[in-house]
Amino acid sequence: MTARIAPTSLLNFTAVLFAAVAAPALAATPLVTAPQGGVARWDGLKAKDCGIYGKRYGAVAGSCYYPVDIRAKPGRYQIALWDQDGRQHLGALVVEDAHFPEVEMQLPEKLARYLDVSAEDRARAAEERAAVRKVLSGTLDTPRFTLPLHKPAASLPRSEDDFGSLRTFNGKHKSLHSGRDYPVGDGNSVSAVADGRVVLAADHFFTGNAVYVDHGGGLVSMNFHLKSISVKAGDEVKRGQTLGKVGATGRATGPHLHMGLRWLGKRIDPALLLEAPAKLPSVSDSHNEAEQKIRDAEQKEPDEVDSALDEEG
Repeated sequence: MTARIAPTSLLNFTAVLFAAVAAPALAATPLVTAPQGGVARWDGLKAKDCGIYGKRYGAVAGSCYYPVDIRAKPGRYQIALWDQDGRQHLGALVVEDAHFPEVEMQLPEKLARYLDVSAEDRARAAEERAAVRKVLSGTLDTPRFTLPLHKPAASLPRSEDDFGSLRTFNGKHKSLHSGRDYPVGDGNSVSAVADGRVVLAADHFFTGNAVYVDHGGGLVSMNFHLKSISVKAGDEVKRGQTLGKVGATGRATGPHLHMGLRWLGKRIDPALLLEAPAKLPSVSDSHNEAEQKIRDAEQKEPDEVDSALDEEG
């Protein structure tokens, strides 16, 4: 006698079989978790190219890096890696909410023009923002940098934990701070973090004397409020080369070094790329290891007095 499976049982059997086959596949999907403003890493596959957000770009020393914007929507994003043999590997990046602080700041009377901006200054700032937007995405040429990046100053004190903070100036003007301010003294040299090409060097209304360098691979570095600028647009610069001097131009309450990074146009915490890449959340990490790296990166640092400035300075 031949046993027969009832239609209902067959459906149940098929569902169980599908779950049994699909579960290992889902479990095997390479996964990494990173916070808003963070960077994730995929190492160990001798990467040639990487992919996220519909863009394909070069790996850095055989590893893939995936930047997460400061305002990225929490959730799951597909990531890709192409190895040296051209094989594509797919994975997932889970973005977590980072919970940035809100800060009240008072600007002195000498900076009143940055609170009650005249029509002339508004027009100037709008024109400058348009010029900046053209360079922030960077070129996807071969990366000209390695990690960690070169420190932008010979002596780099700990930064205020100000990346991502939402600042309110004098109770009425809100601004998102997408860089970091370092308490480096007036007149100290500011260095290029890697080889690259100066794509913009100018005196801007909010950011003062500002320099933007394209390092290939979608990475752009920027320094604001410089006392003086030593380079011009179109210059090729080397890692460690002087770009200018620390100052307090633009909407600055005092001399300091402001550093910002855009990677694939995403606003990321520059401090992350000044540390060893192994400290970044990695695909190979367990969930607990990834969470610990995120907690380490989010540890609060001592407050610095009289520092300022957002991505507009």
